[in-house]
Amino acid sequence: MGKVRTQSELKRGWSGLPQQWRQWVNPNSLQFRLTVSMAGLIALGLTSVAFWTSWKMQKILISSHKQAIVDIGDRIADDVALYRQMDEMFTVQKSVQKAIDNRSGRNLLLWVNDAPGSLVATSANLSGPSWQRFESPSRLATVLQASGLPKVYHVQNRDFVACHSPLIVKNQRLGTLFVAQDITADQRKFVASVQSLALASTVAIILISLVLAWYVHRSLRPLYQMDLMTKAISVDDLREKRVEIHKAPSEIQELAGTFNHLLSRLSDAWSHQQQATERQRQFVSNVSHELRTPLTIVRGYLQSIQRRDDNLTEIQREALTVAMAEADLTIRLLQDLLCLARADDGNMPYHREMLILNDVVAEVVDMAARFNHRQILLEADSPLIPVFADADRLQQVLVNLVENAIKYSEPVEPVTVKIEQHEDSAVIKVCDRGHGIPLKQQSRIFERFYRLDEARARSTGGCGLGLSLVKTFTEGMGGTVSVLSQQGEGSTFLVTLPISPESTL
Repeated sequence: MGKVRTQSELKRGWSGLPQQWRQWVNPNSLQFRLTVSMAGLIALGLTSVAFWTSWKMQKILISSHKQAIVDIGDRIADDVALYRQMDEMFTVQKSVQKAIDNRSGRNLLLWVNDAPGSLVATSANLSGPSWQRFESPSRLATVLQASGLPKVYHVQNRDFVACHSPLIVKNQRLGTLFVAQDITADQRKFVASVQSLALASTVAIILISLVLAWYVHRSLRPLYQMDLMTKAISVDDLREKRVEIHKAPSEIQELAGTFNHLLSRLSDAWSHQQQATERQRQFVSNVSHELRTPLTIVRGYLQSIQRRDDNLTEIQREALTVAMAEADLTIRLLQDLLCLARADDGNMPYHREMLILNDVVAEVVDMAARFNHRQILLEADSPLIPVFADADRLQQVLVNLVENAIKYSEPVEPVTVKIEQHEDSAVIKVCDRGHGIPLKQQSRIFERFYRLDEARARSTGGCGLGLSLVKTFTEGMGGTVSVLSQQGEGSTFLVTLPISPESTL
């Protein structure tokens, strides 16, 4: 059996084609559409001309044959009158026979019937190859149904032109003259000519299509050059790079100028954005560093006071508990901000090593179940799933995802953590049965400080950094994170990580 190619193999095979071939065979490319449309119009024009020429030639051929047999009928009457004038001894029948013999030919048959329908005279070539299939002139007249006007008949794979008219000499009707001409040979020559014309038109269409494809490709070459130049532009050289197209049409020159102006504006905007981002990062880093130490000292004093709670009233104990919780939340927020700042600066260390994913996930699930008093289920398709990751960062990712699932689902609903091993990756799925995430907001939930529901986030203590940290740490370990969610049915977060250094995503 033949090997079935996968979709990815087909895409790789397509991308492996040269750029020129991809443009020629891609139905969505401008080159393909221009070539096909122009070649189609030319083919339609040539085909129409060929059909019109064939039809016109056929009309001319048939008209010439019709006119020829009409002329023959007129000359027969003149010949009969001439023979009788030259020799009075010629009887009517003999004069008619002689006139018919002089005018008949290999493919031309003439005969005369009198009023009762009896044969007066006929051509001597009735036994020829064109006529021997008919028993008699009367049988031939019946088959061809000769009328007063010349008409074309197709009988037994042969073509005939036939007609009849009264034979009148000196105002005396001698009978009815029948004229039949076999035009099969001429028709076959005409068909051969039409076939040659069709072949020549086909060859011309193919050659013209090839020339058109070459011409369109040559005309669009400046666009390909512009495409290659723009692909080589990176963020670092926005200001220096310019698209310069020589010997191009004025429209493409204008497009290149507009693109260069756009590059200049993008460069300015990027510079301003980078400066603003850098200032923001520096501010966040400084504030986090400055606030973490005093907050830690404050938390230490609060703990010291809590340990001497014998002298405290109930209201004071509640106040201390709230203050401790807020201090812990603020310290964690500062730690998250510092982690993101280090990651942005490229200073976040990742100590990746081979781990057993089952052990790391089981530890996080047990810890979350103890502290949150929630049912958290762990499902694994294999008892030993390897993963190449940083143990600390992976644990932070799992903690954030499980806590997120606990916050945004009802207490009676369980949270499920599934781990699977694929061909070259390990997949972690954290599933909840919460309210779900609207589709239009799913692309923004990994942004910093973005919260789906402000009121609910405040009640659950969310600050909008958890999923941002998940994305930063996962990508730092060479993996990916995504979400599948439907409102009313819950959400599933998927983390994909490599299972070995060689399978790094």
